[in-house]
Amino acid sequence: MKRKLLTILMGAAICISSLAGCGGSGSQPQEAPAASSGQEAEAQPQETEGDSAAADREVTIWCWDTGDTRKQMHDEFTKATGIKVNLVAVESKDMTQKLQTTLASGGEMPDIAWLEATFRGKLLSLDIWEDITSDPYNFDTSQVLDYLIPLETAEGGQYVGPECPSVAGMAYKRELAKEYLGTDDPQELEAMLSDWDAFIEKGKEVTEKSGGTVFMLSSLGAAGQMLKGQSTAPFVEGDKLNLDASMRPILEKLLEMKQAGMVDVLDFSSAEEGASYAGDEHIFYPCANWSVEFTIKSNDKDGQGRWGFMLPPGGPFPWGGTVMGVPRGAVHKEEAVEYIRFFFASEEGAALQRDYKGNFSPYKPLYEDASFYSGEDEYFAGQDVLQAISQEVFPNIKGVRLPSKYDQDIDDVYNLALKTINASVDGSVSVDSLIESMTEELLTKQPDLSK
Repeated sequence: MKRKLLTILMGAAICISSLAGCGGSGSQPQEAPAASSGQEAEAQPQETEGDSAAADREVTIWCWDTGDTRKQMHDEFTKATGIKVNLVAVESKDMTQKLQTTLASGGEMPDIAWLEATFRGKLLSLDIWEDITSDPYNFDTSQVLDYLIPLETAEGGQYVGPECPSVAGMAYKRELAKEYLGTDDPQELEAMLSDWDAFIEKGKEVTEKSGGTVFMLSSLGAAGQMLKGQSTAPFVEGDKLNLDASMRPILEKLLEMKQAGMVDVLDFSSAEEGASYAGDEHIFYPCANWSVEFTIKSNDKDGQGRWGFMLPPGGPFPWGGTVMGVPRGAVHKEEAVEYIRFFFASEEGAALQRDYKGNFSPYKPLYEDASFYSGEDEYFAGQDVLQAISQEVFPNIKGVRLPSKYDQDIDDVYNLALKTINASVDGSVSVDSLIESMTEELLTKQPDLSK
């Protein structure tokens, strides 16, 4: 298939981004010729019966995205397999409750449910998932990018399913980088900013050189997104909080940045921060594979040639993603696994994802061919960001933090800590007090946890 969307890096998910959509109708049976004999007349009902059976092959997916491009992509899937795709719109935040309510009432479960990253931990804690590596499905996880497998495994050890991986590097404004850091070359910047200590020291220089009018980052939330994404230490071990070991290093670096005056005070992912992409006050932004199309280009509409892409200090990190899970109570489980195998373990399905949605695939063999994800981008002065992500970001993901059913609550208290730091005039906030406050709040929300 001819590539349609080489300029699209990722669909998002919002981000994040994953596959699902409305299926087109299956292939229509050819019109049978008029019977000229009894034998031919008897053959017609057999064809009709077979076509009817084929038409019954379908997969129902609960997901948050029901857009037209998904329908078009699923039309291609239906043509290739004869399996129809039926989408039911379910917001990610409602997925856990809807699954539990349906199960309790004896209602019909979906054949595939989307497990979006923010809610993945709670969903994977439910004892409802089919292990698609077992008979009769025998999905081969050796073909899945290694770092993804722990993120796709339920608490009970079942391999739930693969996903369209979402990973991140760092984008930067070339003119500002050249003016304040002396270069706009991504390799030179990576060498200069190899770790967060180096990043902070250069940030102090930028603050001094610009008189406090130019910042390394637009928000503490942007810095925190990278630091938190790079950390693999669990926030909870068993039933005990592990914030001192996992959260303290992140908060300490954020306080250093605040005290250095090198990070602006904008709220992360706010409209104000979005508008800053078109400005000249912030050099760096965290950049997921979906950020180029849906954050950078949408906010900096005249930014052709303005941007660069690089690995951040400390290396790239996972950001988002949506697992495809098959409930044990599903009606069409074999079709569901066939859908998953097609889109997540074949080049044909990966090409459809790439061309219709701009998604990357978890299918490991694809990354042996540097040309599969490739395309010069005018926004990035001709830099091939697609190839950089496939060949530099994915291979350098060092590890992941395992999902937890407490993730939503941990995110809430972490964001409150960020607001506390951001609101301080000079960063004179104690990490100990932040950890203590986060701990108390989590113990209130989750009484089954302990210190």
